[in-house]
Amino acid sequence: MKLQKGWKLLSTAALVAVLAVTGCSQSAAPAKTGEGTAPAAQPTGDAGGQADATARLKLNLKTEPPSLDPPKGFDSTSNEVLNATMEGLARLDKDHKPQPAMAEKWSVSEDGKTYTFTLRDSKWSNGDPVTAQDFEFAFKRIVDPNNAFPSAFLAYYIEGAEEYNKGTGTADGVKVKAVDEKTLEVHLKAPAGFFLHILTQPTFFPVNKKVVESNPKWAENASSIVTNGPFKMEDWVHDQSVKLVKNDGYWDRDSVKYAGIDWVMVNDENTQYQMYSTGQLDMIQTVPNDLKKKLIDSGEAKVESEAAIYYYRMNTEMPPFNNVNIRKAFALAIDRQTLIDNVVQGKQAPALAHVPFGFPEPEGGDFREKGGDFIKDNDIEQAKALLKKGMEEEGWTTLPPVTMTYNTSDAHKAIAQVLQEMYKKNLGVDVKLENKEWKVFLDEQRARKLQFSRSTIPADYGDPVNYLELFVTDHPGNRINYSNKEYDALVEKIRNTANETERFKLMHDAEKIFMEDMPLVPIYFSTKVFMDQPNVKGIIRHPVGTLDYKWVEIGKK
Repeated sequence: MKLQKGWKLLSTAALVAVLAVTGCSQSAAPAKTGEGTAPAAQPTGDAGGQADATARLKLNLKTEPPSLDPPKGFDSTSNEVLNATMEGLARLDKDHKPQPAMAEKWSVSEDGKTYTFTLRDSKWSNGDPVTAQDFEFAFKRIVDPNNAFPSAFLAYYIEGAEEYNKGTGTADGVKVKAVDEKTLEVHLKAPAGFFLHILTQPTFFPVNKKVVESNPKWAENASSIVTNGPFKMEDWVHDQSVKLVKNDGYWDRDSVKYAGIDWVMVNDENTQYQMYSTGQLDMIQTVPNDLKKKLIDSGEAKVESEAAIYYYRMNTEMPPFNNVNIRKAFALAIDRQTLIDNVVQGKQAPALAHVPFGFPEPEGGDFREKGGDFIKDNDIEQAKALLKKGMEEEGWTTLPPVTMTYNTSDAHKAIAQVLQEMYKKNLGVDVKLENKEWKVFLDEQRARKLQFSRSTIPADYGDPVNYLELFVTDHPGNRINYSNKEYDALVEKIRNTANETERFKLMHDAEKIFMEDMPLVPIYFSTKVFMDQPNVKGIIRHPVGTLDYKWVEIGKK
C-alpha cells in the first residue's frame, strides 16, 4: 500500500518524535537516567494579541463523561476532562514526547525493567500533598479484580499486575512500591521502551488514597472530586455542562495562561457548528458532513493525521457472525473509498488491515506500509461467494437478523446508513440500524451484548501491540468474544520479546492471524478534522494521546 501524504508526515515526524523517546526500537530505548523539569509555557504562537488571563475556553464535550475516576472512564470523553483536571508522572509535550510532570525526574535500570521516579512537591485540590503512596495505591487499584476497570490491561507490563487482576496473584505481588513520600519504584516484567508513554494515559493518573477510601462515590460530583492537574472542578451539571477553574495550587500554574474551561454537552453537529460560528464555542472537533469538504478546501477546517481506526465489531458468538466466511463477506462488501469521498470527507485512508499507519519499524519504514493490505476494497463477487459458503456451512437458507448499533451522532448515523445500503445492494442483506446514547452504548458493548457495533480505536500508547492485545481471549477491550489460542500465545510472546526486530515480526504474524479470522469490519484509518477560533492557540492534538488544553492562550478580541 502506498503511504498517503498525511500519514507520511505522522510516521516520519510526530510518531518518530514519540517513539524516539518512548522506545520503538532497542536503540531508541529510554536513557538509563532521565531527569529534568517539566516544560514551562511552550511556544504556542501568536494568540491574536496579548493573552487574556481572565478568558475561559469554551468547548463542547457532546455527552456526559461516563466516569471521571481515571481507570474507570477509559473513553475519549472522560479522558478529555481528566487530562485537564489531573496529571500523572509524565505528560506529553507539544512534540508528543513524555516530559516530567508529577515526577520531576526518573531513572531506568540497566536491564530496562526498573523505573525509579522522584516526585516533585505538589498538592491535591483539597490541600493534601501528592505522595508516592498515592501513586502506589492508584496503580494497584487499576488492577484490583474487585474494580473490574476496563483499562486494567494497560498495567499488565508491571510485574504481578496481570496475575492480581486475573485472580491468581495478590496486591503485594504487584511490583509498585512507594520507597518514601517522594520516591516511587515500578518494576516491569519485561523491558517496554514505550512505558513512559503509557504513563501519560489518564488510567495512570494518581488518586488521593485518603479520599477514595473514605468515599466510594468521590468521582461522581464536583463537590467531592479531588484532583491535581492544571485545572480543578468548579461545577458539573450532569448531562449539561462541566466547568473548570485554573488550579492555583498546581506546580506549573505559571504555564496556564487563562482562567478556566466551560464545556457544554451538545450532541448535534449542526447546532455545534452554529455555536462555533457565533462565537459560543472556541473549538469544535467535528464539522457537519454537508459542509466538511468546503470548510477543509477553504482552510477554515484543519485536518491532522491520527493513529486510529474506525470499524465495526462483529460479535463472534452471535449468529451470523459466528461464521468466519460470513464475517469476511461483510468486510469485503463495502466500498470504503466511496464512503470516504462522499460521506466521511476527511482525507482518511481506506482500512484494509487492523493496525493503522503511524508506527515506525525499528529498521525504518512504517508498520502498516510493511504489513500491506489483507483484503480488497469493494470485492463484491468474493463477498457474495463467501456469504453463500458461510450460509451453507451453517445450514441457513435465510440469514439471521443483523443489527448495526452506533452511538448517537450525525456522523455515525450517516456512515451506518450508507453501510446499510451497501449491504442491501451488494449482499442482498437487510440490516437494521439502532443508535444508543454514549454511556449506554459503551456499557452494552463492553458487556458483549451488541451484535454488530461501531468503534474507533485511537492508540493508547505508541506501539502496534496496543491494537493486537485488545483481542486476546477475555481481554476487556475484546467486547466481541473473539478467541484464538494461537493468537493469544503470540501476543504473550510479543509482550516478552526484547529484541525489537523480532518483536515487530511477531506483531505482523499476529495481525495476519487476526485478519484471517476477521472479527471486525475495518472501514478507515482516521484523521482529525477540527476548527479553532483565530484568537485561540496552543490546543495540542497528539497523534497518540489525549487532547491537551494546558498550554492554550486566548487572545484578547
